[in-house]
Amino acid sequence: MSNIEALQGFGSLTGMQKNDSADTLGKEDFLTLLVTQLQNQDPLNPSDPTEFTAQLAQYSSLEQLHNLNDSMAAFESVQAESERLSALSLIGKNVVSDSDTFRYEGGTTELGYQFDKDVEQATLYVKNGAGQVIDEIRVNAPGTGENFISWPGSEAEGEDLPTGQYSLEAIGHMEDGMVVQGGTRVSSLVTGVDFLGSENMLLTENGNFLLSDISRVKVSTVSD
Repeated sequence: MSNIEALQGFGSLTGMQKNDSADTLGKEDFLTLLVTQLQNQDPLNPSDPTEFTAQLAQYSSLEQLHNLNDSMAAFESVQAESERLSALSLIGKNVVSDSDTFRYEGGTTELGYQFDKDVEQATLYVKNGAGQVIDEIRVNAPGTGENFISWPGSEAEGEDLPTGQYSLEAIGHMEDGMVVQGGTRVSSLVTGVDFLGSENMLLTENGNFLLSDISRVKVSTVSD
């Protein structure tokens, strides 16, 4: 009997598994098919065993890829759930984000900066949404490392600023006159979490930040 005839009679074999969701062969179906081909081959003109070996190797590779995809999907699901729990655990805590933008809602805002080199003097520039400098804060001998200041939310002339989006820039001056760019920080109290977007978003008093932007967490000392 030819391989074609064996395939035609394959559908009537007992014990075959059929996938209701798609017309594809399962592992047991594939192995049963190979056994059927071997049992019904012409003894005077047997099939080349190399072909069967190649078919088995192909199926094994496909099955491993399918299992790998299932494992990756399960891992991504667990990771997503872990990130959601991590975000929820930050509610009520102060977080420090590596950001140069923040939303001012009134009151005092804690702004931070950091220099990798030992600077003699630093100037912090607070800018409005249009990029205009509305306040300058000079700091003597800030050195290296992370530092924070309490910004009262007023411009250079002392007038209170309206709520809105602002940005921060840190420029350092070394003893030899060299100018260096510093990193900026924003410290804020987390008030909620938004899971609707593609990434988990922390809702804070100073705007919304991605969980991946958070560099440090500290217990809030703010009382209700």
